[in-house]
Amino acid sequence: MKRRKTTVYLDPDVLTATKVLAAARQQSESQVVEDALRAYLGNGQLEAAGADLRALMDRVAGRAELDEDQAMAIAVEEVQAVRTARRSRRRSA
Repeated sequence: MKRRKTTVYLDPDVLTATKVLAAARQQSESQVVEDALRAYLGNGQLEAAGADLRALMDRVAGRAELDEDQAMAIAVEEVQAVRTARRSRRRSA
């Protein structure tokens, strides 16, 4: 599968740990990050994200009379709300 470049912002300690682990495993930093994401998503997080996306799409679909800018603003607000709720669930777990 072809890889795509992306930018992420990490806590300096997480970045340092990623670099150390990559060096110890003789892997690239991107491979360490990809492996970690695959493990995380494999723990049921992918299904949860899919459910969140379906719920978001259902809410946005009910507002079809909006123009593109209004729809995008609502979508951004909804994504932020989902992320906030997910963080709250993680903290309470």
